[in-house]
Amino acid sequence: MISSFRYPPRYQGWRELFMERVFDTFHEGASVLDVGSGRKPTVPPDKRPFRCRYVGLDLSAAELARAPDGWYDELIVWDVVKRAPELIERFDLVVSWQVLEHVKPLEAALENIRSYLRPGGRFVATLSGRFSVISLLNRLTPGTWGIEIMERLLRRNPESVFPAYYDMCWHDALKRVLEPWSRAEIVPSYIGATYFSFSRVLSRAYLEYENWVCERRLSNLATNYLIDAVR
Repeated sequence: MISSFRYPPRYQGWRELFMERVFDTFHEGASVLDVGSGRKPTVPPDKRPFRCRYVGLDLSAAELARAPDGWYDELIVWDVVKRAPELIERFDLVVSWQVLEHVKPLEAALENIRSYLRPGGRFVATLSGRFSVISLLNRLTPGTWGIEIMERLLRRNPESVFPAYYDMCWHDALKRVLEPWSRAEIVPSYIGATYFSFSRVLSRAYLEYENWVCERRLSNLATNYLIDAVR
C-alpha cells in the first residue's frame, strides 16, 4: 500500500459502524447466528456479552472446522438459501460480514434469515455492491484470472476466495427485498480506492470517479452496503 496516500474521511469507521449496530442488540444471554463466517467468526469470543450463545452457519464444513476451538457454541453446515425449520425464531440477532454477495438467490436467503429471528429480532450485515468497479472486474474475469485479481488487489488468500454472484446487491434491489421487514435501513459506502493501493495513479483516477458518484448520491453504484433490519 502507498503509505503516503490519503483517503477521504468516509474511508474511516466502516467496520466500527457495523459493530456499533451489532452491539446495539447483542445483550447478555442473547442467541446469535453468524451467517457464512466460516473460520473467522464476525464477533470474537472476547467481545461477546456474558452467557450469549454464538452459532455459526456456513455452507462449508471445512471452513467451519478451521475456526479455533471454542469460538462457536454450535456449528451448522447448511445453505442459507434453504429453509432450516429447526432454526425458525431461535435467534435475537443474525450477523453477516461480507458474505451475501456470494449468495444466490439473495431474496430467499433474506427471507430465511428473517424467519430465524424472533419477533423484534435484528439483522446486521455488510455486503459488496454489484456495480462497484471491483465487482465488475470480478464478474468480467473468469476462473483463475478472477481469483488472481482478488489475490492481487485485495491481498486475499486464494483459498478464501469464493464465487461471487452479487445477486440483487444494489440499493434499489435491496430496498425491495427488505420490504417484508418491519424496519430496514440500507447504508451505502464508497470506499473502493483501497483496492488500487498498489498504484498511486489508479488510486487517484478511481477516487475522482468515486467522489463524483458519492457527491451525486448514486447509491446503486456504492462499493458496499450495510443492512440494519428488524423482523
